[in-house]
Amino acid sequence: MSDRKIIRFIDRSLYRAYYRSSAIGDFVRQRVGSGAWLLMLGGGGSVFLGANVDESLTTILTLLALSLLLLSFVWACLRRAKLSVVRVLPSRGAVGQILKYRISVRNEGSRPVKDVYLCESKSDCRPSQWEFFNLKEPGEGDRNFFDRAFRFYRWKWLVDRGGAWKRLGRTKGLELEPGEEKQIYLAVKPLRRGSIKFNDIRAELPDPFGFFQRRRPILNDEEEVLITPQRYDLPNLDLEGTSELMVELDTFSTVRGEGGQFMGLREYREGDSLRSIDWKAWARTGHPIVKEFEELRFPRFGIVLDTNLRETGPEMFEKAISVATSFVSMIEKTGCLMDLIFMHEKPQIYTAGRSVARTNDLIGALARVKGIDEGEYESLGRLIVKNNNELTTCVVVLSGWSLERREFLERLRGSGLALIIYAIGEGDPPEDALLCKVKWLRWDTIEKDLMTR
Repeated sequence: MSDRKIIRFIDRSLYRAYYRSSAIGDFVRQRVGSGAWLLMLGGGGSVFLGANVDESLTTILTLLALSLLLLSFVWACLRRAKLSVVRVLPSRGAVGQILKYRISVRNEGSRPVKDVYLCESKSDCRPSQWEFFNLKEPGEGDRNFFDRAFRFYRWKWLVDRGGAWKRLGRTKGLELEPGEEKQIYLAVKPLRRGSIKFNDIRAELPDPFGFFQRRRPILNDEEEVLITPQRYDLPNLDLEGTSELMVELDTFSTVRGEGGQFMGLREYREGDSLRSIDWKAWARTGHPIVKEFEELRFPRFGIVLDTNLRETGPEMFEKAISVATSFVSMIEKTGCLMDLIFMHEKPQIYTAGRSVARTNDLIGALARVKGIDEGEYESLGRLIVKNNNELTTCVVVLSGWSLERREFLERLRGSGLALIIYAIGEGDPPEDALLCKVKWLRWDTIEKDLMTR
């Protein structure tokens, strides 16, 4: 077996061990309270101190602690609750913003229930195998050989980043008679963009002493909420360039019809919109007459997102998505058209603004976009160059820096397209990035760098 295969085997073994032990730890923590651990520790200590003493106070305390723990455990195991829940969720949320929603809980059983608490089952915080193999803990290189080899601190750092969302407590204790229904609220804090699925709400049934609790699943339907990316504050940018795009409809007008100033009447020509026909003039002259309006010109901006994970990884990619979302939100306020362009299985382009589509559609696309392992910058560049005559300015957001990315930018610049380029990375920018007039954003101080560069 080669050295590389041995290393991969060790890595996979470590990952499986950490993955399973983390699941066992979560299972125990959710069902055993801190008071039970304290009592077990005290009982164990009393056994050690009183092991050779007959009928001592220490022995009595030990038996009392063990009896209390056993009673609490049996009580918790015997608790029952047959409930059903219906959630009323908002359609969207945002990363870092508390998502509060209403639930209706009903007692479907034939007996009343008391002291029952509801909570969403915890989001899985365990990293994927790819993340464990490829993402490094900040400062990992300064650790000793043992820590670097077993990667326990890397696993801990990845788990501490959190899952898709973080639950914010549980409901107050409920008392429900048979068939009774109550309205209560729960809240979670989204930590990552994308679709959050709610499908596992639990009833927590503690014993009277609070040492143990039973967690029972509740009948509920799976529901989904789209979480939009984090957004940063941006400075007032002068997006230069001129657009060749001409649009007939002025969506800022409160009057339905053609945009621009009325110029006069002329005979109908093939391709004219039926909406521009002057029916009274047609009836008067006996042949089709159309109204002619001044054509409107306004800017059209492109936002190019780098979805390549090579040499960067998902952390930089998520930061790039947040930067792109910030620009979408800023350009939305100008009322102009904008194109979101990125690479998935093939080059994708989404257009919004001025009666074409809503900006929320672009933000929804950014919430769902996934990274790819290959750059495919050549086909993406062809799509942008093909549409460069329609674009005023292109904001390019790169999730890292490499030779492929530099050649991609050179091709765009060769087309004459006005560019504003941002690249996300660690530490100081490479020299060739500065030569390409790239605005460098350090991944841990992005908002500060956006406001100063």
